Amino acid sequence: MTLEMSTNKKALASVAELQSEPWQEVMEEINKIARPTGLLEYSTYSRIWEYPWVWFHLKPLRRQDIRVLDIGSEKSPFPWFLATQGFDVMVSDKSAHYWRLWHQASRQLKVAVDRRVLDGENLDLTAASVDVYLSVSVLEHVSNKTKLISEAARVLRPGGLLIMTFDICQPEMGMTFPEWNGQAPTMEGFDDLFRRSPWFESGLSHLPWNTQDIPEYISWHRATASHHNYVTGAALILRNKRLWVETAWKDRVKRFKGQIRTTSFVAMMYLQQGKRVPGRAIARLSESLFKNHR
Repeated sequence: MTLEMSTNKKALASVAELQSEPWQEVMEEINKIARPTGLLEYSTYSRIWEYPWVWFHLKPLRRQDIRVLDIGSEKSPFPWFLATQGFDVMVSDKSAHYWRLWHQASRQLKVAVDRRVLDGENLDLTAASVDVYLSVSVLEHVSNKTKLISEAARVLRPGGLLIMTFDICQPEMGMTFPEWNGQAPTMEGFDDLFRRSPWFESGLSHLPWNTQDIPEYISWHRATASHHNYVTGAALILRNKRLWVETAWKDRVKRFKGQIRTTSFVAMMYLQQGKRVPGRAIARLSESLFKNHR
């Protein structure tokens, strides 16, 4: 499926936007999704800019049978919001720690989502299997950012959409990023990830960053937590039409590894919690994972 998006886009967070009525209305709807489920609600922090920014770019695609992979979902309410808007959503994380929460959210919201245990740097998914790769504040926590972007290109269908939010740290502007939180790229460092990419449409690095919004945003951001001495960015990058050639056996192996990984992590989670592994539930999980996906 080709998503008819006009062009690559990127932006730095803006206080004027996050305080605007459209942004606040979107966050109100997202928090309504979170409230009864145990998912996180946000009235501050960078998410109140990130989620609406992503939504305004995905909104034109709703109810078009679009398959979205959300990386590092944890307790985020946003992929569940997308599911209520008609998107075919896959939530994922590196462990099954949030599995029961996801199950609870699915039941309470009456939406079906695909749940997976996935490592963003080595995705156990077949090539060209999703239309949208969504990453909200994951990039800064990943050591091999080039590998993460390469894996995104592999699992995206030609003509698909990579949409990301991330922290940006410019040391020459007095910004700092705590070592315990990972490594935030600079604006130039982020651009470099796509500057000569064979998999994404060119031109992202030539787009200007709205640096005029930095002073007001960083002042607001630092007031939300003392270590927030950096800014927030977002980008929408179009996957080009080049085919990722993957041998059939490699695709099958990746898919099989993903199925085993998810099933085993879920079973281990129950055992670690001292609970009997629900055989019927694991059987249903295995059956659903082994079905052929689009």
